[in-house]
This record gives sequence, C-alpha cells and structure tokens, in this order.
Amino acid sequence: MTEQSQSEAWVAAAQRGDRLALAKLLTTCHPGLRSRAAAGMDAAMRTKGGPDDILQEVYLDVARQIHQFENRGPGSFLNWVHAILNNKLIDARRAAHCQVRDAGREVRAHGADDDSYWNLLENLYAESGTPSRVVRREEALRALLSCLTELSDTHRQVIQLRFLEGLSVDQVAARLGKTNAAVVALSKRALEALRKSMDRLGEFTRGA
Repeated sequence: MTEQSQSEAWVAAAQRGDRLALAKLLTTCHPGLRSRAAAGMDAAMRTKGGPDDILQEVYLDVARQIHQFENRGPGSFLNWVHAILNNKLIDARRAAHCQVRDAGREVRAHGADDDSYWNLLENLYAESGTPSRVVRREEALRALLSCLTELSDTHRQVIQLRFLEGLSVDQVAARLGKTNAAVVALSKRALEALRKSMDRLGEFTRGA
C-alpha cells in the first residue's frame, strides 16, 4: 500500500469513528503542520504560546469535524487541515496583537514615551554583559510592552518608576516604602526577569 493510499484508508476509518486511525493520520501530518504553524507565528504570538499550542486546537477541531470532511481526491485532507490551521493562526494573531495594544495603553498611561521604552530596551542588554544588541526597533518595542505585562506587579512597578519615569533610588524607595538597598536588589531582579522574557524572542537581538 502506498503512503497516499494508506492516508486515504486512515481518513476513511477516522470518519467511521476510528480514533486510532485519526491518531496515526495526525502523527504522520504533524511535522509538516508544526513547521507551517511555526512559520505563521510572529513575535507577539510567540509571547503567548508556541506552534504546539496552536496545533492542539487544530487537532481538537479535526477530531470534532472529521465526519464533515469531504474527500475530493489526493491531498484534500491535508488541504482541509491547512485551512483549519490558517484560521487558528489568524485568530491567534488577532488576539496577540490586541493584547499587545492593550499592554501599550496600560503601560503608557503612566506617562512614559517611546524613547523611555527604547532606553529601557537598550539597558537590558547593556547591563547584561552580553554582546547582544537590539534590532528591529518598532517590533522590539511592541514585544517589550507585551513582556512587561508578564512580570509580577512588583517587578513591573519598580521598572516603571526607576527606568521609565526616571526616579532616583531614593525616590523609588520612598514611593514603595523600602530601603535603598532593597530597591537596588529589586531593580536588578526585575531587569533580569524582563531580559529573560525578551530573550525568548531571540529575533530581536543579535550578536555584536
């Protein structure tokens, strides 16, 4: 039996309710689908999940809707799954970018401007001792806003006060009711947490 005829047999069996046949079919398709999902995700989407998260939703839809699939010849099943995947990518992209815009409105409500965020972004790597530098400014700034929302409230607050509003250590300590030493330590931990979040988006940095 050829690979194509085997797939056709699995499709037919899956439509009759054979879950094992569906599992074999999806296992065969998975490498190509994962590559397609990864290629369709931008930076904002990857802050919320990876291609496997998208595919989990795709596979659930395939399992629910397999009885609705109409076999129109070789390749039609894969085309059908690609259509489901494309719709999931569109939904995920829309949701991720809405969250980034909301994050931008939330953080900017405190009065910092783009130059403040850019300075923070450069400081993340200047203070890390690594030879990385930030590229693709506009996309990097949007990713930074998203990463800020992932921080704890305390870390986000100290970054807002210390690095975006430009308050001194003394002023931040007075505002938060902490000692200067505690503010310095907290600032360091907050920057490290933010840098780790940004480092997961490696396309925004490159070696010097």
